Amino acid sequence: MKKKSFVQLITFLILSAVLTSCYEDYLVINSKFESGRINPDSTRIVFFHVLQASQPPKGISRFPDGGTHNIIYKNVSIYSYYIDEQKLEKIYDFGNLPYSSWNYNISAQSNSYVFSISPTSGWDWSVKNTTIAERYKSLSEKFMGFYKCDFVTEELNQYRYNAYDPELSPDENQIIYLKRDSLKIEIGYFNISETKNKIIKKLESNSAFIPIYWVDNELVAYKANKNLEAINLKTNDIRSIDKDLIPKSREISINKIEEFTRQFSFQDWGFVLTEYWKKNEKEYINDIIILSGNLNYRKAILQTLLPNFNKSDYEYVLNKMEKYENSLEGLERTEYEIYSTETKELIEYYLDLF
Repeated sequence: MKKKSFVQLITFLILSAVLTSCYEDYLVINSKFESGRINPDSTRIVFFHVLQASQPPKGISRFPDGGTHNIIYKNVSIYSYYIDEQKLEKIYDFGNLPYSSWNYNISAQSNSYVFSISPTSGWDWSVKNTTIAERYKSLSEKFMGFYKCDFVTEELNQYRYNAYDPELSPDENQIIYLKRDSLKIEIGYFNISETKNKIIKKLESNSAFIPIYWVDNELVAYKANKNLEAINLKTNDIRSIDKDLIPKSREISINKIEEFTRQFSFQDWGFVLTEYWKKNEKEYINDIIILSGNLNYRKAILQTLLPNFNKSDYEYVLNKMEKYENSLEGLERTEYEIYSTETKELIEYYLDLF
């Protein structure tokens, strides 16, 4: 019995060691923008921002499919950026959404915009058929439908309909949207001032994502079997139209959003490194030197150290990186020289601030 108990204890200790060390001692931080839109006078942009920090798996935990990351932090929010004032404002916080298969949508006019978020498979399907159905049910009770926000007053209203991909009319009083029921796709119409909601068109399509457009305040266009058709909201007449009648999209590129928001730190986006990944200054600096994690992780470290760092501190880190590179040989040195370039440029950027 004693021998058996001893073997069990050793087995337990080994398993505990394996389980507690199956993740790397650094973070990978992913930051991405979705569905950016700019208003007609080009003074404001609205966009979704998805931020995630995680520990990658290591060793045997990476097989056979690369392994699952240990999520330390995840947030999805929608922001408005005022171009002239260079001011960033969080409009709505969706929190930590499960998995990554989400459909983000924004439609902007002169004074207001609408937005929505939904699982790519649809709320109803996700609630009924996924392994985390209960969580999707809880989220659908909070986020289903679409939101309308005023650029000036920042008044925010939620309209709780089974809807996604809302599009705001030029007069900003009407919204068209898509509704999915199993494999059926329908175009819905909502009049804001009259609080009137109805289905205006049922579509036959294998795709859940059908482009819908406002031609003007009475004419709604949509893709139907590769053809562009339009329905008149007053007469219900349907006719084919030319694509030149579709107003230009107010979409703004991801590169442009990144350019506008480059000055903001991860802390400005809501992620405070020292709260979620506690290390001392020496350990943080060492992670920079040996290129732990990805560039965003090292950027987060530099932003964290910035208030207490001076010019000589940054020069010290660059010097330590140079010495570390010189200590390597052959392929390792070549790889370090290549992969350290962006980090060195980032440090030099902070040096230029002095």
